[in-house]
Amino acid sequence: MNVEPGTMIGGRYRVQRRAWDGVAGPAWLALDTILDRPVLVQTFPEAAREAVSHAVAAAAQVSHACLAQIYDVSADPPGIVFEHAPGGRLVDRKDGALPVAAAAAVTCQLAGALSALHEHNVQHGAVGPETIMFDEEGRAKLSGTAVASALGDHASEGYRPSGDATDEERDRYALAAIAYRLFTGREPGPDAPPARTARRSIPPEVDSLLARGLARDRSVRPSLAEFTRVLTPLTSVEPVERGPGFVRQEARWLVPALFLVGLGVAAVIVGVQTGAIKLGGGESSPSPVPSAAAYEVESVDDFDPPPGNGQEHPDDVSLTIDGKETAWSTVGYSRSSLDGRKKGVGLVFDLGDAKPVGRIVVRTPNEGWTAEWRVADEAGFSSADDFQKVADFTVPVEAVTIPGNRTARYWLLWITSLVDTGSESGFPYQAQVSEVQFFRV
Repeated sequence: MNVEPGTMIGGRYRVQRRAWDGVAGPAWLALDTILDRPVLVQTFPEAAREAVSHAVAAAAQVSHACLAQIYDVSADPPGIVFEHAPGGRLVDRKDGALPVAAAAAVTCQLAGALSALHEHNVQHGAVGPETIMFDEEGRAKLSGTAVASALGDHASEGYRPSGDATDEERDRYALAAIAYRLFTGREPGPDAPPARTARRSIPPEVDSLLARGLARDRSVRPSLAEFTRVLTPLTSVEPVERGPGFVRQEARWLVPALFLVGLGVAAVIVGVQTGAIKLGGGESSPSPVPSAAAYEVESVDDFDPPPGNGQEHPDDVSLTIDGKETAWSTVGYSRSSLDGRKKGVGLVFDLGDAKPVGRIVVRTPNEGWTAEWRVADEAGFSSADDFQKVADFTVPVEAVTIPGNRTARYWLLWITSLVDTGSESGFPYQAQVSEVQFFRV
């Protein structure tokens, strides 16, 4: 059977487009016309039918949240129908290094998936950027379990150990190689620099873990359990970028000195504000008008009401109020209109109690998306209609002015259109928010 857009496979799966090409053959994005959901169909040569059947039977015995679920097999053409992950494959992403916490989380997810396989005496054998996908929440999904190996579709160079190795050894080495890419944004390989040389914010224990994981001496390579043990504590903490050793070496005197300088600056500020510092021996200078301070945000939550699935990268929402350049983003969509299925998605900021807000600063690393500010006084909201619209805007904007200094506790950043981020995943449209600040004036 010749497969092309519009082809029906197994009388059930309507092909929409070619998703990617692998060694074994193309994979197709298709629609399951019975369950009305997107699926992926990996086709393969007729000669590989028996080997693939055995591999699918083995893989189907293992269930894990980070293993792409196999739904079905097709006879004409020979193919495997499995879970579609709209975040695309790692090989197609151009994100560079992930934040340390995110890199640790993805590595732990993959370690958990591989551990589940190994506990059932099933090995993947071809872990690489081509077999790692991401769902709409950014969670890793490992595809091709045993199948890629059966088809001779082994991981690309840099993700497989040199010399002879069992599939289980290949899996552990590949995990270290994937982790190296996630943490550094660089391709692993024999000439790749140590992880901390490539990126200073990587903790020393991670640097050591990756070095041992990619070592030629297989006896020093860490187990999957060790990857999980070392990296799990980092999944919720983002280390601060550290520069050369000057500060650390001189900390014995530098910390007290900075403390004294801080006291001096504080004294000057207090003196200016109280008029205690006199100019030219004359009258005290008038106290300056203090600059407006941003309200403290008590909490922030993602907001994805029906028909959404209720989540838009919930683990990253705190990045919008951490005072850093880190950013939360929506999940990826195929169109700027949120695929035409949703009116919007966003974030709800809780100020703790009702406060008057006249100005809101929204910082973003990408431009052109549109949004609204909506407010509510009571919790329990289930749709954007439970909030009242008070402003709309397109980024970039210096600040969003709220007419009449509206007083409210809950503030919904309701994102209504997205922009193309350039991702080749097929779902390139997103909005990103790096910081939100609320001011009275």
